[in-house]
Amino acid sequence: MNNMQKVGGYAALVTGLQFVAILVIAFGVLGPQGVAGPDAPADKVLAVAAKSATPFLIDNLVTMLFSITLVLGALALRERLQAGAPNRMRIAVIAASVGSALFLANGVISFSGFPPIVAANDLAAYRILNAVTQGLINAAIFAYGWTALLWAWAGLSTKGLPTVLSYVLLLAGVVATLSFAIPIFGLLGVVINVVWAFWLGYVLLMQPATMAAPPKAKM
Repeated sequence: MNNMQKVGGYAALVTGLQFVAILVIAFGVLGPQGVAGPDAPADKVLAVAAKSATPFLIDNLVTMLFSITLVLGALALRERLQAGAPNRMRIAVIAASVGSALFLANGVISFSGFPPIVAANDLAAYRILNAVTQGLINAAIFAYGWTALLWAWAGLSTKGLPTVLSYVLLLAGVVATLSFAIPIFGLLGVVINVVWAFWLGYVLLMQPATMAAPPKAKM
């Protein structure tokens, strides 16, 4: 097994934990207080955050960490699948890099901008911050969706990933690319991401790289 695949395997496992953390924060901490999601009332968000901004800041840190693990996963899969799908893997790394930059921008802006807004109880500033960060996260998820679609396509054509895992990645990609237009897909996507992340981590760490498809199948 090559080292990049091993790094990518651990990154995928961390990604799975990140998505579990998002679900716990959304449903176990913020949801019961009525402030989960971008459409939560601004005054209620600030009131809850004034008591404890920790869940919001942890969510921002998780987003920032995903910007790293996403790229590591893309690099690992490029090494595993590039012989049979070199162009798709190059584009997947580019899409992951674009998504990574957007996830990082979202996390950093939220992490640094949210506490002073909470301290000032500035509703107008919060609404502006929320509009900016929501635009960034929607764009980031869209870019990640294309990454997952390319992984799925390459995995199916090269047989470099288990078939069912490739279909899970395909579903994750479709849901992610449509989530900006269908908000409920955002929640569904998080659940699907938990599945593929842990499964991909296992594959990269425990299963040797397989042979790629013949040259005529390359793209």
